[in-house]
Parts: sequence; structure tokens; C-alpha cells
Amino acid sequence: MSMVELPGGGCATESEAISALVRESKRRGVSYGHLVASTTERDRTEIIRDYCAEKRRKGRRNGK
Repeated sequence: MSMVELPGGGCATESEAISALVRESKRRGVSYGHLVASTTERDRTEIIRDYCAEKRRKGRRNGK
């Protein structure tokens, strides 16, 4: 998996990328492997960016 640059600087960690894709696969009701096989690199990058943005918003809201 290639590095995903995030808006505002920085990159998603491998752990964040995998967590984002696992969460999305559960949301869609498919396996992780099926999600990775059926999406483009661009789609996966968007999933990861959205996950990281939400994670950071929640972190700021909780004072982290």
C-alpha cells in the first residue's frame, strides 16, 4: 500500500490505512479482500483520507 498524503500535511500510517479499509469493508458488508480487489487506488485513498479526517476531528473535539 502506498503512502497516503493527508490534507494539511502528514501521511496516514499503515495502521490507519488498514483500519480505514477494514471499517469501510464492514460498513459495506464485504470482506477486506473483496473491498481491496473491487476498488481503485483512488477510491482507497479517499476512504483513508476520510477516515483520518474524521479521526482528527474527533480527537480535537475530545481535547486530544
